[in-house]
Amino acid sequence: MSFWQAVTWETARASGMVAYLLITLSVAVGLALTQQIQSARWPRMLNTEMHNFLALVGLVFIGVHVVAVLVDPFTHFGISAVLVPFISTYRPVWMGLGIVSLYLGFAILISTWLRPRIGYAWWRRIHVLTLLGYIGVTLHGIGSGTDTRTWWAALIYVASVAGIGALLIMRLLIPATARAKRHPVIAGLVGLGIAALAVWAIAGPAQADWGTHASGIALAATTIQGNTTAANTTDPYAQGFADTFTGTLAQSAPDGAGNVTLTLTMHLGTLSTNTVGVNLQAQQTANGLGINAGTVVLATDANAHLYQGDITAISGDRTWHITATVSHGKTQLHVTITLVLQSNSTISGSVSGSTAN
Repeated sequence: MSFWQAVTWETARASGMVAYLLITLSVAVGLALTQQIQSARWPRMLNTEMHNFLALVGLVFIGVHVVAVLVDPFTHFGISAVLVPFISTYRPVWMGLGIVSLYLGFAILISTWLRPRIGYAWWRRIHVLTLLGYIGVTLHGIGSGTDTRTWWAALIYVASVAGIGALLIMRLLIPATARAKRHPVIAGLVGLGIAALAVWAIAGPAQADWGTHASGIALAATTIQGNTTAANTTDPYAQGFADTFTGTLAQSAPDGAGNVTLTLTMHLGTLSTNTVGVNLQAQQTANGLGINAGTVVLATDANAHLYQGDITAISGDRTWHITATVSHGKTQLHVTITLVLQSNSTISGSVSGSTAN
């Protein structure tokens, strides 16, 4: 990873999490204000100003997050992918929820500035959207964030949802004024929603295969039979090998069913005249690309398909781990590939093969 990649990637991660913390605090202060939870030594106006300030700074950090994602040479999102909901090829549902929440945040902020013109009633109606925005941001962070499985990110999400959930349930069950009504049914639904969120987070994003480009597949191993003659002396792979590589990744446009083909071409370092090819058949899903099938080819100048066979497992996020069983005649190799996605089109890593018979 280059210095610029590291800067943009870490900025995107940090700004996204800081924005989430600020939004959480803003929503918490807003709910506390509705319950008139405040100290006599802490004027209400100061709390109101804090609520608005936290929301504004949170939107600023969201802006930093969006810009960092745009200029990151690895993610390589286009402007439309970060501004138009649900069209991104990377986890479109969770990315889309984040974009929708961003627009809700702007609408709420603008309504606050226009409150003297639109009146309290309309301002309050629009302000209710804050909770929808918070839910969307939470789902976006958990569903598309690469840090979701870290202990510190999990702690932040648990504390945020538990805190906001408790304040909201308090708001629904304990009227702040004599004219306010209790809403036990809605409070119960909020509790069920929090429980459902916890189950989803544990069963989905908290699992190792959620953040993988390949959805953690494990394909059944098969061997493609080649010529029955034994490998000859022109075969540089027959006795096993280990090498580094650089190469490219190309992705076809999706068809009507969302199916795409990924073609990885790897040029070996020591075995400089030889290449390794990987072809993956994938389908776009809410979590990224789900791999349906894949093959690995070991090639030389003289034979473009010297060894060929099916992928047996693939996993990873920015670093992919691929295993395959390939064959040439009676010679069979177990191949292991570790590759790093430098950008949308550049890859590097290492590959090794060991004899299976």
